[in-house]
Amino acid sequence: MAESRAKWTDLIPDTGLRISEVFDQGDMLYTPGVGSVLNVTTGDGAQKNYSGKTGFGKLKKFSDGDDVPTITRDKTYTTSVGYNNYGGSVEVTKNQIEDRDFATELDEMKDLSRSANYSVDESSMQLFNGGFATTVTVNGWDMTWYGDGKPQYSTVHPTTTVGGSTQSNASSTGIILSHDNFQTGRLALELQKEDNGLALTMFGKNSLVIPLILEKTAMETINSPMTPENANNAINVYTGTTDIVTSKFLDSTNGGSNTAWFLVNRAVHKLYYETRQEKRLESDVNIKNKVTTFTVDSRWANYAKDFRGTWASKGDLAPYSS
Repeated sequence: MAESRAKWTDLIPDTGLRISEVFDQGDMLYTPGVGSVLNVTTGDGAQKNYSGKTGFGKLKKFSDGDDVPTITRDKTYTTSVGYNNYGGSVEVTKNQIEDRDFATELDEMKDLSRSANYSVDESSMQLFNGGFATTVTVNGWDMTWYGDGKPQYSTVHPTTTVGGSTQSNASSTGIILSHDNFQTGRLALELQKEDNGLALTMFGKNSLVIPLILEKTAMETINSPMTPENANNAINVYTGTTDIVTSKFLDSTNGGSNTAWFLVNRAVHKLYYETRQEKRLESDVNIKNKVTTFTVDSRWANYAKDFRGTWASKGDLAPYSS
């Protein structure tokens, strides 16, 4: 039976406490930044099913003495979310502990703690990297996509409303990130509709989510006081309107793309990192060989409950329809 963090091995005093302290140091070395772009929540149970609904629509005119007209709303697609187990371990022998020669293991324990936090960020960014396909496993991490059967960023999202039309939240021509193209993406995001064709109410600030390699372009596009692409130095109307979020996990060297760019409305989007079990450190001693095993494990899910509130372009100037 695995011991809790409070029940450390008694092979030598303070060994467990020292490893516990190094484990905590790993937290200080790398703190997850996923909350800067995704919704961060905690969950329970083994699986959850999420669905949504449209608004009731516009009110209808009626004459004096008539019944008040009936208005309806529609259910959106269902998304089924399961949690994934992630973890790592390190072993320390009896002699290493008794001889107090386990500095390497202490460093590894710190690295395991840091890796757990690092993994949270890397896995969460796959909701962007993998968003142009429906593949579940993206760069080694499992994603749960919205239940309409299309990529998160698609030009043909179907609707549950009878007679409704498809919607797009992706560039069909792979437009690159630029001042003028940012306006194209922003309008596409802001003018999204519910399944029944009603305008989607957008409130709150938008975020531009990009790989590090596009940071300079993004800063010039959003934060320059003047329009960077205009020789007349027209006022940049986007200054202060949009946050910029960069991640090394979106660059091509880490399994992402050097050209893709994304827009999200923080108050509306439905991209989630959900923890089912927090990061835990546990230990156990093998009575036969006296080897102590320390483990770090956690349980979480990365998922999308809807495509609305998000928009993306591959930025490769290539036709895209999916």
